[in-house]
Order: sequence, then C-alpha cells, then structure tokens
Amino acid sequence: MCNPRRVRVRATRELAHAWEQEIRRRVTRTGETHGEARIREPLGDTVGLPALTALPAVLARTPGWEQDEDGLFRHVLHGGSIVYDPATRELEISARVAATVTASGEAATVVQAEVNDTVEAEGVGTYYDDDWGGLTEEDATREAHQDLERALAAARQDRLDEERRSAEERESGALDEQAGARADRAFSAAAEARAGELRAAAEELLLAVGVEGRNLLHRALAEAYRDALLAYARLRGAERLNVSETDGVLEIEFDLRL
Repeated sequence: MCNPRRVRVRATRELAHAWEQEIRRRVTRTGETHGEARIREPLGDTVGLPALTALPAVLARTPGWEQDEDGLFRHVLHGGSIVYDPATRELEISARVAATVTASGEAATVVQAEVNDTVEAEGVGTYYDDDWGGLTEEDATREAHQDLERALAAARQDRLDEERRSAEERESGALDEQAGARADRAFSAAAEARAGELRAAAEELLLAVGVEGRNLLHRALAEAYRDALLAYARLRGAERLNVSETDGVLEIEFDLRL
C-alpha cells in the first residue's frame, strides 16, 4: 500500500498597497401625484325650497349616495365625485386624475485607502513513498510552493477587499443621505410638473363627470319633487291620489277641495 507524504511550506508577505476608489449611491423615489378640477353650483336659485327640503331624505335612501359625519352626501363616479351640501344647498362636482411619478438622485465620492499589513498562508504538496503516480518529493515541493503562491494571492485579495468594504461603509451613510435629498428634490420637481399636466386633464374630464353627476342628482330631485307634492297633497287632504311613471315621466294626480 502506498503511503502519502505531504510537503508543507508556510510564508508571510508584507502587504503595502494604496489606491483610490469611487463610491456611488443611487436612491429612487416613487409616489403618486394628482390633478383636480372642481365646480360648485348653488341649487337654491333653480330648485324650489320644498324639493330641496325633501332632497336629503331621498339621497339617504338612494344607493350610491353616502352621508358623512359632516352631513354631506357624496356619490363617487368614475374619475371624480359629486357632493351635495344640505346646509348650503350647493352641489360640488370634482374630477381627479392621478399618475405615478418616479425620480432618482445620485451621490458619489472618491476615497483614498491604504493597507500596510502582513498576510500569512500555507501551501501543501503530496507524493507517495513508493513513487505511485510518478510523483516525487521534488514534485510535491514544487506543488506546495505553487499552492502557497495561490494562497498568498488569495489572502492579499481578501485583505484588500476587506479594506475596500470598510472604506465604503464609512462613506455610505453620508452618500445615502445626499442621494436621498437629491431624489426628494427631483421627485418634488417631477411631481409638480406632472401635477400641472394632470390638472389640465382633470379640467377636461370634469365635463364628463358633470354630465353623469347632474343626471344622478336630477333623478334624485325628481323623487324629491314627488315627495314634496305628495306631502303637500296629504297635508291639504287630497282625494283620489294617484302616482304613475311612464318612460321617465312622473304623473301625480289628486283632487283638492277648495
């Protein structure tokens, strides 16, 4: 049986290396910006008081209308909303267009670093006492020295990489802060510019939202007129009260004694 023999060589090497390296950081900000357009219309100038008085009760029972804690009735539409304020008897129509904005900021610096250290490594070569494989002690010694050179080179590179990482860590906090501040400024500028475009788009959309919103309100007002007339008729003791609707036309008939 062949017995393996190993040749071990160990060495130390002085490491003196200076260099410059650029460290760069990039920060990206992403958020939403929007543009709005709105118009307010007083209903008291065109709608009778009895109908406006009955309108809140109609809105409260109509699907799609929600009353908030301030008493405002809101109906959300595609691209906007309508809000009726019973206190001021005003209708507000608004359109809203949103978009995602992305902006980035960069910061960089050049750091100088220097390493003065000693690295140590070991190399190993193998041969067999019966010359198996044709490997001699001389071959093993040569292999050990080659292995040593590789180990020394790896140890040198590891030490340099460690120092580079250390230098980068020392500067990373300040660079991240600078890049973040620049990203914030870039995002604010981009969002402001985009918001101007979105406001123009919202003004165009406001017309379509207004048509849909007014149609919804007019249907509610028709019911409010009906409720107001029925309340008037009942209060006056009307007889033969009849309510019918055909093709969207509401007919109310009753007899009053004069």
